[in-house]
Amino acid sequence: MIKIVTDSTALIPDKIVKELGIKVIPLNVSIGEQSFKDDIDINGKKLIKNLEDNPKGDFPITSQPSIGDFVELYNSLTANGDTVLSIHMTDLLSGTVHAAQQAAQIADGTVKVINTHFIDQSLGHIVTSAAKLANSNEYNLDEISAAVDKMIENSNLYIGASTLENLVRGGRISKAKGIISKLINLHVIFEVLPKDMDLQVKGRGKKTFTKWLDKYCESVKDEQFEFIGISYTGDDTFPLVIKKRLGEMFPDAEISMLYTSAIVATHTGNDAFAVMTCKKWS
Repeated sequence: MIKIVTDSTALIPDKIVKELGIKVIPLNVSIGEQSFKDDIDINGKKLIKNLEDNPKGDFPITSQPSIGDFVELYNSLTANGDTVLSIHMTDLLSGTVHAAQQAAQIADGTVKVINTHFIDQSLGHIVTSAAKLANSNEYNLDEISAAVDKMIENSNLYIGASTLENLVRGGRISKAKGIISKLINLHVIFEVLPKDMDLQVKGRGKKTFTKWLDKYCESVKDEQFEFIGISYTGDDTFPLVIKKRLGEMFPDAEISMLYTSAIVATHTGNDAFAVMTCKKWS
């Protein structure tokens, strides 16, 4: 059999993880001297509350699972002859996929690692789709990997942040095209690309998001989506507006709206959102 592994940024509901037999390896969050396992000891809501309650406190620091953690998991899954397809978040925001790649070279069994270049529900949709293919026992490792590549090609992810402070403090701003600190107080929207976070829109006030949504809806009106994901931190008013607009435009698409993970919340800060889609590809 083929076992599917991913990381905790995939934002897959626990019920689906259990139903599909997906193995999720958690990233780590440290706040001062306290350490937490993402989605086990801490989630996005708890992380944001901590930031709100302690605005001058220690800034959260995220870290990838260790190579040893990956090796242990891979060896446990391949001990009976099963193979592993390990599907992970973008390396723009974490070294998780690189740790997985190194572990795959050390592990005893057959392990293939894929960098999706995505995160959050974009990653989650790809992972759950791969798990369904694996569980059908009708596809081999190469065929499922090819399907994952197709989903990656047909996926898009946009992130809206009400501040750049968290990206700056988390050391990720250099990968957002060198945007300087004077933009910290602006509302911004990025598209997450394989090698960059491309700044799409910047402006003052929440009208920046509304104007972007109008243009975005116009740009995708002729698309056919199999999946639409909306994730957020803080207030859900604008995410609900997005869900309503896209739901009216794409009544047949699956639309999922979830509070994001602690890892993503660390980078985006409060009152952020993401819109993720996957076009019909098969």
